[in-house]
Amino acid sequence: MNAKRDLTSALEAARGQRLDQATAIVRDILQRQPDQHQARMLLVQCLWQLGNSDGVRSELETLLRQARSDRSLIDQVAALMLRLGASLQPALLAYEAYRAKCPGSALAAFNHAWYQARDGQAEAAIESYLRAIDLGIERPEEAHLNIATVCMDQLRDSERARRHLQQALGAHPGYAAAWFNFGNLAEQSGDFEAARSHFARSLELEPGDLTALSRLADLHRFEEPGDPLLQRLAAAARNGRNADLSFALGRAYDQLGEYEPAWRCFEAGNGRDRERLPPYDRTATEGRFRHIIAKCNRDWLARFEGRSHAPVFICGMFRSGSTLLEQILAAHARFVAGGESEFFPRLLARELPDYPAGLSAISPELAGNWRRRHAEYAVKVAADGLRLTDKRPDNFLHAGLIKAVLPSAKIIVTDRDWRDTAVSIFATRLGAGQNYALRLEDIRHYIALQRELVDHWAELLGPDLIRVRYEELVEDPRKVVGNLLQALGEAWDEACLSFATVDSPVRTASSLQVREPLYARSVGRWRNYRPAFEAAFGPDFDP
Repeated sequence: MNAKRDLTSALEAARGQRLDQATAIVRDILQRQPDQHQARMLLVQCLWQLGNSDGVRSELETLLRQARSDRSLIDQVAALMLRLGASLQPALLAYEAYRAKCPGSALAAFNHAWYQARDGQAEAAIESYLRAIDLGIERPEEAHLNIATVCMDQLRDSERARRHLQQALGAHPGYAAAWFNFGNLAEQSGDFEAARSHFARSLELEPGDLTALSRLADLHRFEEPGDPLLQRLAAAARNGRNADLSFALGRAYDQLGEYEPAWRCFEAGNGRDRERLPPYDRTATEGRFRHIIAKCNRDWLARFEGRSHAPVFICGMFRSGSTLLEQILAAHARFVAGGESEFFPRLLARELPDYPAGLSAISPELAGNWRRRHAEYAVKVAADGLRLTDKRPDNFLHAGLIKAVLPSAKIIVTDRDWRDTAVSIFATRLGAGQNYALRLEDIRHYIALQRELVDHWAELLGPDLIRVRYEELVEDPRKVVGNLLQALGEAWDEACLSFATVDSPVRTASSLQVREPLYARSVGRWRNYRPAFEAAFGPDFDP
């Protein structure tokens, strides 16, 4: 039998979602050729889609055993694990073993560093990148760029990031990616004029970089239909299929009040992502939410007692006001903005990859160990005596686990008119992890599940869960923020009403808005797109 022909047949079956057939073909190939790595990687992907987590882990371990002396195969397996959201620990161990055998491999050090960074091991990643530079890695500017990214995104060390970006430009003055990241750094710190200049320089060096063009447009205020940048955006969108460009052009039309072409652009951008992302599975998502509610009940949570440090988690639907609320609290003398921490998502990937399965096996001792690890993380970000905020929106999925690990934590859930939330989500490219965001109907479905889960947390956590309504916040910030601070056990601080001047990095799509004073122009924004809602839900849809 011909293994190459059989593998082609398996690929065709997998593409057609005939996963059982593809799995059977691949297993037959591996019975004859156990070291057929491409077949085994296809088997991993089929098992993943079939929900066979144990099988996935077993096959990945086999691949990594076979890859002991093959760096290229380790790279492929690590990339597959990252794409599937599997724990990276086995791949990182494989890189360590390979580097011990081949200590002079600059490429192994570089690739190891890349996955260490993705696993949240910031300092270890930097050390590996620096080792790659010492070993003479080609294009050392890329290593300096990646170090800068780790410093920006994980260590919140802007000065260190700036130094490595300067070193990248020292190695390659025309390195467009370094100028692009200088733009990111300036935007995060609120220096939008410098950000525009850096993105423009990046675009000058690489005129075909449509992402740089999109970022430049996002920092621009469109006021005239004849704006040259608008014309450039429209021309680039006509000639390409870049989703970022479609979203940027849609936001430009939105600012001009041209809502019909704006929605067409948002639909085009989401349509391109629908082509490359797996479809949103309503049944599977409903099952997951029901499973979380069933597992995280009062009896389970009662097993975890004691006290902890007292961080504040700000979560809710994306685009519902969490960034704004974090910046308001960051103006208070007792809080430090931690941004969107990866602590709990990475904890789940490593320790509970099938969450919420496995929750019943968590002992108070294990939760205490995780509590200490979070305390070590928190002290690196917030000075002693200050309270750290974590505004990762989808932490609402793990609120019960967060309280089990951190009994003294408070959880704030932001809420907003679902229609305004839906428009804002649809007009923002959220990424592969939020594939419900690509259709209005799916966004509404997901919001309904999210609210049901939050109701469960509210019943379970009582006063430790605090809801904040976006519309009420922008209408009467003094009252809402005052009530919130009281619920958090903190005194009033007048600085909270001057949050727009806070020097705190913002790393989300809301960076421009939160640098302005409070405004209510986003309230009722959905009415500009009523025809799209009527097309999706009918003329008499329930508000």
